[in-house]
Amino acid sequence: MTEDKMFIVAGEPEVVTEARRKVLSEFEDLEFYDEGHRYVLDGKELTSATNVAHQFIREPFDELLQAKCYAEKNGETPEYWIQQWRQIKFRATTLGTKTHAYGESLGYLRAGMPERICPIVESQYMPEYGFLAPIHPKEEAVFKFMSELPKSMHLVLNEGRAYSGKNPCQERNLKEQIAGTFDMLYYNDGSNGKREGFIILDYKTNANLANEYNRKYGKMLQFPFDYMTEEDYSIYTIQLSLYALMLEDIGIPIISRCIIWLKDGDYQVVPVKSVTEELRQTL
Repeated sequence: MTEDKMFIVAGEPEVVTEARRKVLSEFEDLEFYDEGHRYVLDGKELTSATNVAHQFIREPFDELLQAKCYAEKNGETPEYWIQQWRQIKFRATTLGTKTHAYGESLGYLRAGMPERICPIVESQYMPEYGFLAPIHPKEEAVFKFMSELPKSMHLVLNEGRAYSGKNPCQERNLKEQIAGTFDMLYYNDGSNGKREGFIILDYKTNANLANEYNRKYGKMLQFPFDYMTEEDYSIYTIQLSLYALMLEDIGIPIISRCIIWLKDGDYQVVPVKSVTEELRQTL
């Protein structure tokens, strides 16, 4: 494990320090490439947790078919609507990347490590005041979330990469190794009256988590999640359980998984259930 990745926050519980050390050392051989969002382990490319979660969608979005239908109803050409949709997606993805960088940086700044502020948001930092300025409503939502995070919550790691297959009981491992990056791993020390343990938190900037159309017409995911509506909330439920599974494999039990749903200037903490057992039995 390279020393620049490991850090210790003054006054943090020993269990937090040891969990951080374990995550960084157990997964230090995992390589990540931004271009193509690729994970490579020992020369082999692994499937991402995000892609695995999307495999349970029953009917993937057919862009060309939908564009043709949309053009017939609304005018213009299919190519026009494809361009519009891709531009909207690009804007959303770019905003999401920037917001995640702000959240990662603010988390480290809160823990006393301004040197870990991401380059993309360095211009927003006022060192004389220890202030990382939010310059977008989504960043304002992150700022509010971090300002209201109780002192009982201790940062273990931001943007932590992990992969499956490390469980000492071989039968508990997935048939195929997958990899992913969790936004935040925290430890609640219990001083706020809530359960003590490790918690996975994940920022999401979607306009909506639920799909009311699919809920109304009963459009569900594939087995074993055919009791879950095909919508972002369900996909994120699977995604966060995959992260939890990877951490549990190395002895870090996860007591809770939550989406931090960022709105304009505000946020909502949305708990998601654990589906790790279904994943272990299916994948």
